[in-house]
Amino acid sequence: MLSRMLRLAVSTLGLAFLVWSGTAGADQRFILDSHIHAGHDNDWVQRLVSIYREHNAMACVLTWMDDFELIKKAAEDYPDVVIPYGRVDPDDPNAVREIEKFYQAGFVGIKFHSPEKNWDDPSYFQMYRLCEYLGLPMLFHTGITSRGMTDKPAKSSTMRMRPGYLDLVARAFPRTMIQGAHFGNPFYDEAAEACRWNPNLFFDITGSTLHKLIKLDDLARFKKILWWSAGEGEETAHTLKGGPDAFEHIVFGTDEQPEGLIGNIERFQKFLDANEVPERLRAKMWGLTIARILDIDPETHQFRRPRPLPPGSHHIFEPGKPGGASDY
Repeated sequence: MLSRMLRLAVSTLGLAFLVWSGTAGADQRFILDSHIHAGHDNDWVQRLVSIYREHNAMACVLTWMDDFELIKKAAEDYPDVVIPYGRVDPDDPNAVREIEKFYQAGFVGIKFHSPEKNWDDPSYFQMYRLCEYLGLPMLFHTGITSRGMTDKPAKSSTMRMRPGYLDLVARAFPRTMIQGAHFGNPFYDEAAEACRWNPNLFFDITGSTLHKLIKLDDLARFKKILWWSAGEGEETAHTLKGGPDAFEHIVFGTDEQPEGLIGNIERFQKFLDANEVPERLRAKMWGLTIARILDIDPETHQFRRPRPLPPGSHHIFEPGKPGGASDY
């Protein structure tokens, strides 16, 4: 009886070790959160740094000008975690000046939300051209947008931010990286087909999508939407020759408080498993794609070149070099 109990105890400890070691190995992978909004005080910064360091993670911190000094200092103090992005109102007459100020301070990307016109309206092209010239990736809200229980009028509209509008933006500004937030929820097919022909267009799946599809037991639907592979362009004229695999267009993000990182990791892992995403793509989706675009060394968590870069010197995609989004 005692011998049987000992064997059971050893077996249990062995299983526990395997679970622990698998979790520990997963925690050592490089993670880059491409979508988190800045808090407003140093307490938020300290929470971010503590939690993200524990998970070998960095974060693109989307920052209004009101929090400019806070996040600028955080990026200087904690460059292994904080990747500073600016955020501007696309219809603000000062938007271009704010983009320039963010760039000069070493911020490396720009977030746009709540346009008064569609994302591909030519009136916004001056901003987009400036971002392309300065080497700043652009992150656009796409799909459904939240609102509060309030009687205050708002200008936000889901239909102005459909993911299909980013098709023209990606084509008109081919030397920069375009990221759509939330995979265009609920316009997933439209988002997928837009990025199929644009190697510089990516989407995160932050927000309610993974919550919704886990609840509905429908996570596997994405392998029917993101259906093509990189090699198909060699065999058919109906897929981009030299372009990325379908799932390479998806990047990890949270769009939550720092404490939400762990839950987002768990949901993203379920998404990868349910859609049988090949192992060779997963590390890119977790963070290597954005690291390559931002020129960050995933081993050191440092930019390979000091920021800001000289204007016109950082082209994420080069004409005549197909498959750039797949090269590491």
